[in-house]
Amino acid sequence: MRGNLFLVLSAVLMVAGCGNGPGSQARFLANRSQTDYRAAVDIYRGMIERSPDDGALRLELAGLYFDRGKFHQAVEELKSTDLSGAMKLRGIASYRLGSFTEALDFFSRDNSPDDETRYYHGLTCEKLNLFDKALEIYGQIKAGKFAKEAAERTGLIEKSGVSKKIRQISPQTADIIEKAPVAEKYPQAGAQILFCDEKIRILPDNRQVSTFHYVVKVLNDRGKNEFSEAPVEYDSTYEKVELDFARTIAPDGRVVNVGTRHIRDVSKYLNFPLYSNARVFIISFPGVTKGACIEYKVKIYSNELVDKKHFAEIYPVQSSEPIASADFTVELPLDRRLHLKYLNEKYNNFGAELKPVIKETKSSRVYSWHFENIPQIIPEADMIPSTRINPALFISTFDSWDEVYNWWWPLAKDKMAADDAIRLKVKELTENLGSEEARARAVYNFCARQIRYVAVEYGKAGYEPHRAADIFKNKYGDCKDQAILLAGMLRQAGIRAWPVLIGTKEYYDLNEDLPNMIFNHCIACAEVNGKTVFFDTTAQVCSFGDIPLGDQARKVLLCGEDGYKILNTPLAPAEDNTVKQAVSIKVNNDESIDAQKTIRTRGVYDQFQRYWLLYTLPELIRAEIEKKIQGISIGATLKDYDIKNLDDLDKTVELSYRFHGPEYFTCAGRLRIMPQLVDVNTGIVSRDKRNYPLDLDMLDIKGAELNISSRRVLW
Repeated sequence: MRGNLFLVLSAVLMVAGCGNGPGSQARFLANRSQTDYRAAVDIYRGMIERSPDDGALRLELAGLYFDRGKFHQAVEELKSTDLSGAMKLRGIASYRLGSFTEALDFFSRDNSPDDETRYYHGLTCEKLNLFDKALEIYGQIKAGKFAKEAAERTGLIEKSGVSKKIRQISPQTADIIEKAPVAEKYPQAGAQILFCDEKIRILPDNRQVSTFHYVVKVLNDRGKNEFSEAPVEYDSTYEKVELDFARTIAPDGRVVNVGTRHIRDVSKYLNFPLYSNARVFIISFPGVTKGACIEYKVKIYSNELVDKKHFAEIYPVQSSEPIASADFTVELPLDRRLHLKYLNEKYNNFGAELKPVIKETKSSRVYSWHFENIPQIIPEADMIPSTRINPALFISTFDSWDEVYNWWWPLAKDKMAADDAIRLKVKELTENLGSEEARARAVYNFCARQIRYVAVEYGKAGYEPHRAADIFKNKYGDCKDQAILLAGMLRQAGIRAWPVLIGTKEYYDLNEDLPNMIFNHCIACAEVNGKTVFFDTTAQVCSFGDIPLGDQARKVLLCGEDGYKILNTPLAPAEDNTVKQAVSIKVNNDESIDAQKTIRTRGVYDQFQRYWLLYTLPELIRAEIEKKIQGISIGATLKDYDIKNLDDLDKTVELSYRFHGPEYFTCAGRLRIMPQLVDVNTGIVSRDKRNYPLDLDMLDIKGAELNISSRRVLW
């Protein structure tokens, strides 16, 4: 019966003489191959239907699938077959699919593995961080064509073994370490960045190569915790990471090289398939101790620029640790213009030269900077964000905001389209609501409460939003996706709405005179009753009309059908950010008290309160309240507490609790002294001298109302 298969295939092969030239022949051969494949599958299917228990037949069909790259079908075909060859094929197919746990199971069940099986078994163990097991398996491959590959894998894994002194490997690195400043010079430092060389090269074909080379000396446990691992984030859709080398240099100069067992390449958002392209290449340095140095050099290759032809970058001069020497280089083709701006120059009190040295070659223009002895930023309580004090180079090749708009708007405009499910939901939410504000409020509340936020910083998983229909279906999204969904649903409700790119308070603000695409967040805005209203559903606890503090008083880029606008988000007035406490105390005859405290919040305080109450275990909420009442009466016991409006974004949260206190007053003869009921932050005036301005966060009003009663006069 199997001979019939080969007769049919031979008959098909005999008609191969058609065509009028090499191109026609190539197309014919391609089509014939597909026809042959389908014919073979049909024949195998027919034979298996007649002999369903013939495992050998299934193995042959699975091999046909495998050869065509149809690994899912190959695994599925063999799921009821225990032949040795079946285990091998299932294991290798699963490995090719990235299903490493399943592959390991199949390889482990193969009782007579050959060298190819062992090799893929070892590769699978590496993927699952089972490096000792991988070494054991590779060691079983003694000869043949897989022996060389197994030896190479073994060498990569065991590269972490102790090798030569750093002077023998890299005299340049040895000199850098020997010239390191004494640790006593930086008593606040956890580490010293001895050498930092960062290069960005833009190629004529609009690809980018970024090279990073660091040498860091660890001074104490804080530095060890900070630098024992080096995470390199990248977008696997367009980028790949290549490690040149990585090593730990012991205090005596001995080198411990980093092998593959100390490298992980993982998805940053493993539980969210829409953002699986956001990955982290993690280098874990072995043998890091006080006085040791870590050194690594890594390259990131980008096969396309952000809009196919432009790029932008910010280079902060200072770090949280002191920098002994740093170089920064940008190389561009001669036909590209680099626009440059210096940020926070007034804090450059350490004499860093911010102007570049510019050189030209036959094909490129090179901008280079060199910095030495850069002090660390030592944080102060309540200081403004480091992005507003750290001298930085802001560079961009965009010539105008029109170029930014013409790049980003086409990525977003069609993604807001509503499908049937969105149209049905918007109708359900707004059917009986007449005013624009009521409709906008209903749509906003739905997105804020029902669409789960995935905290992916804008650009980390790409710049192009997903379709609103996909976000609505999945019920989760990052900032740009949530903004697209909200804008799309508002439009479906008859309200003009758009996505908005923004740099939040902790990030860099939009510079109108330097067009760029450096934003870390995306929100939405709409015209509601003739007013521009901003929305940020990622906070999930903001009431309609409120936005998080980090979004306030920021310059933003609105993109729409009629072009772009640079707008300012509002800073909420003090009366919109309030905390009002009402305390009613009844003094008993024994001077114990029975009391009730009610806290009502608005604006940013309402966001804080709602978030805490929504995402904290009830037992921990109770424990925190019990802790608070001790500040009013030592030994107080909580009777009960009540939370109102927690799930209603249209109403402010109200928290109230009742308690009994055995002691309340401090006795001073016939006088009684009451404890302070309202917390006052005195930390902002606790320092005699500050290096950086205070960040007072916001305008607000806090008030307390006390009602105290007693059955009789006690004094």
